[in-house]
Amino acid sequence: TIASASGDYTVKLWDRNGTLLSTLEGHSNVVMDVAFSPDGETIASASGDGTVKLWLWNLDALMKYACKQVKVYLKSSPNVAPTDRTLCD
Repeated sequence: TIASASGDYTVKLWDRNGTLLSTLEGHSNVVMDVAFSPDGETIASASGDGTVKLWLWNLDALMKYACKQVKVYLKSSPNVAPTDRTLCD
């Protein structure tokens, strides 16, 4: 994963082929710098207003968190395809 600082107040994450994977939003000024932790599981970003944000980038942890948030929706919403109801099982 490649991380880039952006003038639109975001951090963008890319794969090696240049495909955008994710955009991290939350800064209120231009993002000036971005770096991965040595273990690759946290991203630090610094903006022009002097703030630093830490972002969790452990995909397993992110999936567990996301599933915890949407599991009931996946099981009960009529808008979810039957094949998608078990995504978080």
